[in-house]
Amino acid sequence: MLQTGIQHGILPSVALAAAAGTDISAPPEITDLLDAILSLNRERNDHIWNELKIAVRLLNDIGIEPVLLKGAAYLASDTYSDCAGRYLLDLDLLLPETESQRAVSHLLANGYSIDERDAFGRFRHHHPQVSRGSVGTELHHKIGLGRSQYILPAKEVIAGAALLHLDGLRVRVPSPTHLAIHLVLHSQLQHPYNERIWPPLRALYDLVKIDQRFGGSIDWREIAHRFTRARQYGLLVLHLLDVHDALGWQLPFVPRLGPVTRLRKLRRTALRLFPALRYADPIYMGSVLLTRRLRMLRNVLVTPGGLQHLISHIFAPSVVEGLLLDVREGRGH
Repeated sequence: MLQTGIQHGILPSVALAAAAGTDISAPPEITDLLDAILSLNRERNDHIWNELKIAVRLLNDIGIEPVLLKGAAYLASDTYSDCAGRYLLDLDLLLPETESQRAVSHLLANGYSIDERDAFGRFRHHHPQVSRGSVGTELHHKIGLGRSQYILPAKEVIAGAALLHLDGLRVRVPSPTHLAIHLVLHSQLQHPYNERIWPPLRALYDLVKIDQRFGGSIDWREIAHRFTRARQYGLLVLHLLDVHDALGWQLPFVPRLGPVTRLRKLRRTALRLFPALRYADPIYMGSVLLTRRLRMLRNVLVTPGGLQHLISHIFAPSVVEGLLLDVREGRGH
């Protein structure tokens, strides 16, 4: 249990459930350890939340109301009633693309610095991460690259986000429907490809919590329509089935399981049971090695100066090492 909880980033949720009285049939030394984990995660999240307030205050000073994404949005919207129950890694804020550079410049002028380690950081769907200490902040101008932009445009998320007053600061939280769409997109398209086959429990549990928090406010018909229009309905269904199979979540609608979707589900099941098969699976290895890189390449080529940057960095040791690591471990990077 401990190993899985750590691996899937969900141990604080297990600890919170145990503290609330859920019987996990663990000896006292394990429950004591979970109590300590819960306390430490609460302390850690309080620190991250204070860093969020600093960033939001600076952005408010120049008239920007950022939209919280992912973990920060879940905590701000009380999707997790106790902040200690959700592990946070960094902060993700969505801004209008026209405000992105102004926001970054203001943060840099007030003690933040840019993480320069990612050679292709400026070609992603967010500005290279900035920080003023141990907590990184990503300023997004898109929800993601590729089909994500079509399924959930950033302008729609910003327009539909609800204003929230956070200790006198102004932030926004995506609508329940947009929260659910973004979670699926992030899990199925933005995460490394291996996490479509072995999705982390945290991504599955987040959807359960969103559904528990917002219930009938989530427009599942609209969600299905968006994925169908983008020819990604099967991707949505497979993610929902993962949540159902792993956590016993009741599906919000009866999915259409055509022959192709059934075959994809069987393939994922086979890869989960026999992980070594991924090295012989051309779809899996092709996605690991090419799909995310081609998506990035498209963004590089349409950005002024991108081609020259690509030529100067394509054979950089870090790029080659990343490719070799993906081949060896059979995962997206």
